Amino acid sequence: MGRRFAWILLALALCVSCQGEKFAEGRLKFRQLLKLRDQMAKEFGEKVADVSVNHDRMIVKFINSPLSSRAPEEKQQRADAVAAFVAKNYEEPVSSVSIHFISDAGATAAGGIYIGRSTPKQ
Repeated sequence: MGRRFAWILLALALCVSCQGEKFAEGRLKFRQLLKLRDQMAKEFGEKVADVSVNHDRMIVKFINSPLSSRAPEEKQQRADAVAAFVAKNYEEPVSSVSIHFISDAGATAAGGIYIGRSTPKQ
């Protein structure tokens, strides 16, 4: 009985240690995204409302961007520039960067959604 209890405690300790590693990894990724968000705001001179990653796809939301009312070609140019910036400055590879232009009221895609095109890191 004591031996079985010891094995259960060992298994529990291993599970807890693995969760601790995942938590630390998640915290590091969160910090990287915050840093990238601040760098993008500075680089493009606009407020970046959110930067998130789902698997290998990144979503960047610009809030009240002056580009919201501009031509689709200009928005696509910005999306491509952001994708290139992400490829250069984000440590993890991403397969796509989706750019959302949103209003202050939270209306998603007020200015549309554009997928940035960039060459991957070498």
